[in-house]
Amino acid sequence: MLFNRGMKLDAPDLKPLVFGTAVLASGGGGDPYVGELVMRQSINKFGPVRLTDPSRVSDRALVVTVGAIGAPTVFLERFPSVDAMICAVASVEKAMGRKVDAIAPVEAGGMNALLPIALAQRLNLPIIDADGMGRAFPEGQMMTYGIYGGRLSPAAVVDDDLNLVVIDCDDNKRAEELCRSTAAAMGNGAMSACYPMRGKLFKSICIRNTLSLAKEIGDVAFRANEKKRDAGEAMIEFFASRPKDPRRARTLFNGKIEDVRHDVGGAFLRGHVKLQSNDGAATCDIEFRNENLIARIDGRAVALTPDIITVLEQETGVPITTENLRYGQRVSVFAIEAPPLLRTPQALAVVGPRAFGYDCDYKPLGVAQTTAA
Repeated sequence: MLFNRGMKLDAPDLKPLVFGTAVLASGGGGDPYVGELVMRQSINKFGPVRLTDPSRVSDRALVVTVGAIGAPTVFLERFPSVDAMICAVASVEKAMGRKVDAIAPVEAGGMNALLPIALAQRLNLPIIDADGMGRAFPEGQMMTYGIYGGRLSPAAVVDDDLNLVVIDCDDNKRAEELCRSTAAAMGNGAMSACYPMRGKLFKSICIRNTLSLAKEIGDVAFRANEKKRDAGEAMIEFFASRPKDPRRARTLFNGKIEDVRHDVGGAFLRGHVKLQSNDGAATCDIEFRNENLIARIDGRAVALTPDIITVLEQETGVPITTENLRYGQRVSVFAIEAPPLLRTPQALAVVGPRAFGYDCDYKPLGVAQTTAA
């Protein structure tokens, strides 16, 4: 039914893979280092993993997506539980009345791109090289899986003690709210399995080859660092040169963090960060809800969701997740155009600026682009 033809991942591949998932995460997705630890344990025990290309998934296969749900800061203190993910998948299998054939990530960003790989190894199931966001978003209905016809439920939410709640709701937004409130009651963090679907539907609505893309991004940045090149410039060239999926990327701002605020509640991490340019002539403000959603320079929006906004260490190009932003860090604000499936009118109604309460419409990256040194 399924053929594991795709990129092979072994222990030496983890560092570039983790780097790339952090770039794609737009600041969210959970700390990728936590996901790396889980994956490293899994590879040490079960050996290398081979990603399954989406084209190799049978139309009849049952695909289930998995990940953590909650505020990213929680998982810095409470290690994610693979056993809880196994419980969540088993619960969805029971609800669907059949076994799962393959696992896919909910998103391509951070920890949530990595945990499903370890889960697939534990269950001896294929892990599909695709996801539902091409980045990370804070809410479950904000996936191509839901935007283009998939059903979020039956969904299972499980905590570290294997307390389980199964949610079945026809409306994806309402199902997300029920999952989120459950995760909040479980201490603002839990594991989930959701969007069970046939392979035929999955292949038509997923964002393809995002795990292998993450690995390529890391390889590009690491080679740049070895050659004493700017990692951001190397990534800009990489995204522009991809023959099947060229995208614009920009370095928007370079400076120092002057203020950062975090607020955990409702299983989200909300806040903003303010930066001062290196020459003191400009400021940059970024607002986030788990993920970075909007960047403004001197009050003017220069990058907007669903485009990916990532804060990088200025010297190394290493991505910094929202929960790890700190006063005094020297950083660059880097942005990447979102995948095409997120830039349709249908998708923008769910993941564009207005979906997050901003009184503005999406403008493609580069239209209002400004760089401050």
